[in-house]
Amino acid sequence: MRFRGIVFCLLLISIIKETAYTQDQDTTKYWSQGGNIGLNFSQVSLTNWAGGGKSTVSITGLTNLFANYKSETSIWDNSLELGYGLTKLEGQEFRKSDDRIILISKYGLKANDVLSYSALLDFRTQFTQGYKYLDDGRITLISNFLAPAYVNLGAGLTYRPADWVEIMFAPISNRLVVVLDDTLSKQGAFGVEKGEHIRSDLGMNFNFFFKKELMTNVTFQTRFSVFAPYKTLTTAVVTWETLLNLKVNDYITASFATDLLYDEKIAITRDNGTVGPATQFRSVLAIGFGYKF
Repeated sequence: MRFRGIVFCLLLISIIKETAYTQDQDTTKYWSQGGNIGLNFSQVSLTNWAGGGKSTVSITGLTNLFANYKSETSIWDNSLELGYGLTKLEGQEFRKSDDRIILISKYGLKANDVLSYSALLDFRTQFTQGYKYLDDGRITLISNFLAPAYVNLGAGLTYRPADWVEIMFAPISNRLVVVLDDTLSKQGAFGVEKGEHIRSDLGMNFNFFFKKELMTNVTFQTRFSVFAPYKTLTTAVVTWETLLNLKVNDYITASFATDLLYDEKIAITRDNGTVGPATQFRSVLAIGFGYKF
């Protein structure tokens, strides 16, 4: 159950590769497809170690896939990011360290060489349950598959002066927060009303995306998004993701990723014990097996 995220990543890669081989050449001349997969493993084993500490085992899988279409009149970009990780500390069971599903699809009709009329779908959720582990040994459910799920639908203009950078402004945008888990719904988790499963906000959305090979075998990408609901424009939802990939050789890679999220409507138990909105931040440094196709 806990490993289904990693298994799903591997399965999707085999499907995408098989599809690329079987498609008719005439239908694929406008398509570019590919992706990469990474599997990172670390272990610390301590026996009679005077310096102290505990033995740990960690495994993380990350998959990025893309399928982009570009013709004389239109552009359609699709990306899928899957990540799942587990960590085991001596004396404890495996605990989740990474869990994400991010699907982004954007279609645009060209107005000229750099501007297009665009529609955006941004979907985010996770594979498995998430828990908060309390000091007294109790375990509390805090998230689940489709609890939450964030869905952003938008329409507007995209400015794309080069293949590696684009800016999209969507004055018509609808952000949905989905909480299908009944237990979390009754608590009013993630900003939904207690007992409800969906929160819907109409507003405007701004997206910035940059991806470029900075030097040989070194690629950097960042995605920054701000959503402001029309009801309260000052309570913007901010997401910011960065990824730095370094290719050592055909099979060894290193990466450093960060994720930042702020949503004023999400109450979080902060590190100081208080409850309320807070900036969520995560960073991951990984070295391991990687394959790009």
